[in-house]
Amino acid sequence: MARCASHHGPKSVLLILLVLLAAPAGLRAEDRIEWAPVEGADHYRVEIRQAGDLVLETRSDAPSLPLFLPVGEYEFRVKVINTFGKVAATGEWSPVTVRAPKTPFIIDFEPREIHEGETPVYRSRISGYAAPGELGEGREGTTFLLADVEGKEIELTPRGAEAAASSDDGWRQIVLDPGRREPGEGSWTLVMTNPDGRTNRMENALTVLERRRPRIRRFEPDSIAAGKAHNPAELSIAGLEDGAEVVFDGPSPLNPTLLADDGEGTLRYTLDLVSAAPGDYAIVVTNPSGGSDRKEKAFEITPRPPTPEEIAEANALKIDEREPRAIPDYPRAVVGGWNFSFHTGESRSFYGNDFAGLSVSYQQEVRNDLIRRIPGLDGLGWNVGVVYSHNRTSYPLYDIRNNRFHFLLGVHYVTPFDFPVNLLLRAASGIGFSIYTSPERNRDQDIGTGELRDLDSADFVARFGIGGRYEINPRWFVDVSCDIGATFYLSRSAWALQPRIEGGWRW
Repeated sequence: MARCASHHGPKSVLLILLVLLAAPAGLRAEDRIEWAPVEGADHYRVEIRQAGDLVLETRSDAPSLPLFLPVGEYEFRVKVINTFGKVAATGEWSPVTVRAPKTPFIIDFEPREIHEGETPVYRSRISGYAAPGELGEGREGTTFLLADVEGKEIELTPRGAEAAASSDDGWRQIVLDPGRREPGEGSWTLVMTNPDGRTNRMENALTVLERRRPRIRRFEPDSIAAGKAHNPAELSIAGLEDGAEVVFDGPSPLNPTLLADDGEGTLRYTLDLVSAAPGDYAIVVTNPSGGSDRKEKAFEITPRPPTPEEIAEANALKIDEREPRAIPDYPRAVVGGWNFSFHTGESRSFYGNDFAGLSVSYQQEVRNDLIRRIPGLDGLGWNVGVVYSHNRTSYPLYDIRNNRFHFLLGVHYVTPFDFPVNLLLRAASGIGFSIYTSPERNRDQDIGTGELRDLDSADFVARFGIGGRYEINPRWFVDVSCDIGATFYLSRSAWALQPRIEGGWRW
């Protein structure tokens, strides 16, 4: 027996001490005490005491012993029993702490909902967290991961768990870092696993929504007048997410009020445009997932239309406040040309057509300051002139000619545009003298009803014309027009179309 003790004692004690020195400082009730096996040992006897009192002495055939002890502080030693049932070696007493097992539990996780592509900071409130090395030197701590229904997993690294103070209820607030991996669309479960294999799962802890980009389809109306407090408008958007932000961007802030949302991308607003500035406005739509769209010149706000009172006041002041236009460099002109006469209606039974006619007139631009303040009257002027025409009559006995001399005072208007041909309008009235001659008779001879000169008359005449003016240069121009001329005799009226071609010179 002594030889056996002498052979195994020092070596066995050394091995046991080495094992005990490497043992964890704290064990849980379900953990085991292990030591290196001793050559020649038949079995081992383990003694465990608490506060100096022996609480457990048990046999172990293997170099290990499960601990089924209450939580507390203990000491233990191992005795090596040889094949003769004698103690071959005895180890030193070594301390061991039995702790209650930690149960992992996830209290909360945020954010609960994100969109694809987002990289938020994940935070979780947990209890039962085990730090690395807490359950034994070299042992890992609590691990976390996100898992989806397809079996994909994303490992989350806890940050700040050791520094986070545990609450009275034993929970901690920690940050979980997913690294470079981003969860895809769908529902994800958070899994918390302690080193002893205990786990806790929070189903649907994270929902990843599809990232959608909105598209602005239309905005109606595309033009709105400023000035009113309520202006209905409709905005249609494809890919619109709940909670999307709609911004009206333009020369002035608007105060849109959402009246209705049909849930399919059509939004109805009323716009307060009492103080809105005129101009083009853009619309910007931003989804919660980050996608956005901007439509430039989505609609236009036009200036507020004037009230009837403002229009009347403006018209009353407009002419007086406007400076008169400058008189042109060449306001006067002399005009002469050729004209024809083609009688119409009943006049054809008295007179034939005339292909020999002359006209000459003096023209001048209007100089009145009041008229020259009125827009569009740049080409207004007055004229005075003489028109001569010669035509045969249908007198039954003799060949009698009618020579007409019209002395006219009138106005004319030429459109003030820089065109090669401008519109010409004119009207005139005056006195017309009809003097009758005949190649067969002199004016003092009797023609059956009296002398030829008895047919002479002075009558009221008028004409209205339309045509075009071609500006050769600032001084020379050509007018081509057609007048409707009328001579009002005591017993009848004579009407004729009078085409004219005339040339003028200004100074």
